[in-house]
Amino acid sequence: MAREGVGAAMAPAAAEVRYGIVGVGMMGREHLHNLAHLAGEVEREQSVRVCVTCLADPHPESLLLGLRLAAELGLPPPQTFSGHRELLDSGLCDAVVVSSPNMTHSEILMDIIGYAKPHHVLVEKPLCTTVQDCEKVIEAAKHRPDILVQVGLEYRYMPPVAKLIDIVKSGTLGQVRMVAIREHRFPFLVKVKNWNRFNYNSGGTLVEKCCHFFDLIRLFADANPVRVMASGAIDVNHKDEVYDGKVPDIIDNAYVIVEFDNGCRGMLDLCMFAEGSKNEQEISVVGDTGKGEAFVPEGVVRVGKRAGGRDGVVTVKAEDERIKVPGASPWI
Repeated sequence: MAREGVGAAMAPAAAEVRYGIVGVGMMGREHLHNLAHLAGEVEREQSVRVCVTCLADPHPESLLLGLRLAAELGLPPPQTFSGHRELLDSGLCDAVVVSSPNMTHSEILMDIIGYAKPHHVLVEKPLCTTVQDCEKVIEAAKHRPDILVQVGLEYRYMPPVAKLIDIVKSGTLGQVRMVAIREHRFPFLVKVKNWNRFNYNSGGTLVEKCCHFFDLIRLFADANPVRVMASGAIDVNHKDEVYDGKVPDIIDNAYVIVEFDNGCRGMLDLCMFAEGSKNEQEISVVGDTGKGEAFVPEGVVRVGKRAGGRDGVVTVKAEDERIKVPGASPWI
C-alpha cells in the first residue's frame, strides 16, 4: 500500500532545456521575456523545464539591459559573454536564440552548426542577408540531422493570419489566384550603432522587414516564384540622417509583384511613413470561388464566397486561447 506523498517523491525529474541568447538588443530581450513566461507555463504543467542560462553580446549596455530584465522577471542571473563563441564553449546551453544584427547571422549560424556539441537554433529573420549565405547555411544544416535550425517568421502564427491560412488550406476560397499584402506603418526604429540604416548591414528593407510577407505570399500561393518586378525609393524617411559621414540608403516605400509557377500572382504594397493607418497589415487572398482577408493588429478576418456576394461576407475576431501572454509592441 502506497504511503501519501511517495508517488510525488518518486516522480521523475522534468527534463531541462537551457537557452542561450546571442544578441540582447530589443529582439533579444523580447525573447528573454517570452522564455521567462514559457518557463513558468511549462513548470506549471510539470513537463520540460526551461531556463535562460547565458547571454552574449559585444555591446556592454545591451548585456546590462538583459541582466536587468532577467532580474525584473525573477530569473536567476544568466552568465554573460562578449561573443557567441565564448557562449558555445561555456557548455551552458542546449539551444541558442540568434537575435543579433542581420549581417552577423551567417558567421554565427555557421559556427553553431559546425560546433561539435549540438545546439538547436532559432534565428531571427532574415536567415542571412544574401542568397549565397542562405544557401551555405542551409547546406551546412543538412549535414547536422541532430539539430533543428528554425527561422523566426512569426507572422504565420499571429491569430488573424493563422486563421486565414486555415481558411485557404481548407479549400474554402478554391484555387488561389491572387495574394495582396499591404503594410503601411511607421519608420524603422533606432538600433544599436544604427546598423539597420544601411543595406549592407540589413540586406535592405525588402529583406529586413518584408521577408515576412514574401514568406506568406509563397505560403498562400503554394508554389515557387518564377518572376519578380519591383519599384521602390527613399522618399521621406532618414534623408536628413548622417552616420559616420554616410546617409542611410534603405528604401521607405515599394511595390513588388511576384509571379508563381502555378499562375498565381502576389503583390506587396509597402509604405513606412504611414503612421496614420488603422491596421499595419492588410492581407487579401482571392481564389476562384471566394476571398479571405486578415487585418493586423485589429485581429479581424473576413471571408466571403463569390456566390454569396457582399451580403454573404462573414467577419470574425481571430483569437487563440493558447496565447497566454501578448507580445510587445512592434520594434522593427
